[in-house]
Amino acid sequence: MNKGVLFSEVPFVPKKLQVGDRIPRFTYDSPYQPQLPFYDLLDDDRPLFVVFMRNFGHPITRHYVMEYIQDKDKLTSARLACVVRTDPHVIAGAIPAEQMPFVLICDAEGVLYEHFCVPQTTSWFRSHSLTALRILKEARKMGYKAVEGETYQLPLTLLLDRDGTVLMAHYGQSLTDLPENCEALEKVARAVLEARRREAEGTQQVVHQAQAQPQQDRGQKGRQLLGDLHPHQPNRRPSSPPLP
Repeated sequence: MNKGVLFSEVPFVPKKLQVGDRIPRFTYDSPYQPQLPFYDLLDDDRPLFVVFMRNFGHPITRHYVMEYIQDKDKLTSARLACVVRTDPHVIAGAIPAEQMPFVLICDAEGVLYEHFCVPQTTSWFRSHSLTALRILKEARKMGYKAVEGETYQLPLTLLLDRDGTVLMAHYGQSLTDLPENCEALEKVARAVLEARRREAEGTQQVVHQAQAQPQQDRGQKGRQLLGDLHPHQPNRRPSSPPLP
């Protein structure tokens, strides 16, 4: 039975996600199975992209989903899940499970969107890029009609580590401000992972230098530090003279 997104732990106060935040545990409905644990998706050596888009029936959402499907083999350093504001049965009737190479998380009620403060706008000019105009122009040729006065759901792109830690968070400024295909996702993943590797190597080098430092030098620096903390204490009791 489909129940939508349900948090399985007390979530933090709704906020925009930043690097270092941790995603709370929750279950979700896919088009093909109900109530799946989100953290099962994270249980892999490769990080997970989570891309938030608007409803699945919108031409821009469908455009990006098809782009991700067509060049799925170019994403090797990470994996992919997409979040859409659509009921599961709508997608299940449109795309068979065997044709969907990545995970779709259905959040018709917008629970995750609200909790992670994914913005919306009513400004047509702010939300529509040249790419969006091109996609919608092609959609109109196929019979698509925009809803007058609609609210535009902007995208969010996350990259998550195995423990749910946010490695990257990008809140889109327009409807198409997200990676255009899996090749673009791969470039982002490699850049983030390379930055983490360099940071880890730098931290490890500092630790090794500290461990290699002679004990005497560390003691001298410790005494110097104490002296710096207490530079003016004329009444301090002098240390005892050495025993004969």
